Amino acid sequence: MTGDQEQQWPIDEDLAALRDRLLRRAALAGLRDDRLDDLLIAVNEAVINVLEHGGGEGTVTVRHDAEAVTVEITDTVGALSRRDVPPQRPANTVRGFGLWLMSQLCDEFTIRRSEGRSLVRLRMLLDTVPAR
Repeated sequence: MTGDQEQQWPIDEDLAALRDRLLRRAALAGLRDDRLDDLLIAVNEAVINVLEHGGGEGTVTVRHDAEAVTVEITDTVGALSRRDVPPQRPANTVRGFGLWLMSQLCDEFTIRRSEGRSLVRLRMLLDTVPAR
């Protein structure tokens, strides 16, 4: 696939279907191996945050160009900000480090708030070496 390709889906409880759609889109764009897995994990974390803390509703938008795959996850609450991301993985807990994990897995991780919505932007640069 070439050019800027975009697709958008509503967030719902069917995380497996969302991961499958994202896997297909990102793989078609050229994302591979661990980089693809990292993006899937990061997006899954962001979507779970929307379901648990962001009003339970939102959208996932995936686009790519020759340089990167970009995924934007929006919610309907708009309470999330960059200061919510801990500088280190929280210790002594099995939950509560999804934002930190996203920041570690992706080449670019940003949070913006506007008009009652939070937007998490995850970006993965594409490998310039062709897949074998």
